[in-house]
Amino acid sequence: MFITLSLLSAKLWPLFADGISTAVLAIAALALGLALVIVIVFHFFSVETDEREEQLLEILPGANCGGCGYSGCQGYASALASGKDKTFNRCTAGGAETAAQVAAFFGQAPAAYVPKVALVHCQGSNEHVRVLYQYGGSDSCATANGLYGGPWSCSHGCLGFGDCVRACEYGAIRVDHGVARVNSEKCIACGACVRACPRHIIKIEPKYTDLYVNRCANPDPGAKVRKVCNIGCIGCGLCVKNCPAQAISLKEKLAVIDTELCTHCGKCASVCPAKSITVGL
Repeated sequence: MFITLSLLSAKLWPLFADGISTAVLAIAALALGLALVIVIVFHFFSVETDEREEQLLEILPGANCGGCGYSGCQGYASALASGKDKTFNRCTAGGAETAAQVAAFFGQAPAAYVPKVALVHCQGSNEHVRVLYQYGGSDSCATANGLYGGPWSCSHGCLGFGDCVRACEYGAIRVDHGVARVNSEKCIACGACVRACPRHIIKIEPKYTDLYVNRCANPDPGAKVRKVCNIGCIGCGLCVKNCPAQAISLKEKLAVIDTELCTHCGKCASVCPAKSITVGL
């Protein structure tokens, strides 16, 4: 019997060996084909890295905050390197120093750099607005805003549940008496709070120590504003009439100050009956 099995094995082994060889060759051919496909894909679809882009990334602070208007430093560096963006002072995190370095990289003189800061366009704290109902939901402005427009009488003002506070990585915002306040010394104007606010009342403004701005974001007629907040803009137009620089206009009954035209004379704030125009940060 042993002899019979040996003879049988001797006859089957070449067939088995041929099968293994065929399988190995098939796998090797498949691997080679896949490698060839990868090489072709890499060749036709690979993106060449611009050496200047890498150098610009070394200059930028790497905060990836989005304050420049791009998704991060990589996006801004790419736009600069390609020539799509020729504005060298967009980096709010790096400030004037980074702006000067980027300009120097392109052989240009540094442009004038005005620091930016986030500003909450609302003064409707607890003493200025009324509570409409007792809110028992989660501490989220987005959630509260979706529930009958929030618990406060003004449907355009700060909800005060701190979505902007949680969005700020620099600890530059706090909620005080129901209204978000920005610490201008800590703020780098990244815009995270702007994007987090469901009421869109946080805006990026020039960081002037004597900034004149209408802190109200309610565009309703004055009579309606007075019913919901005693410090809101009533759209009377006195600021427009008294501005010697013609830097103020009414948009939907709301006074808007053009910070580039404003000469900081202070006349608008002095004539505002509602005291919604303020000076300073």
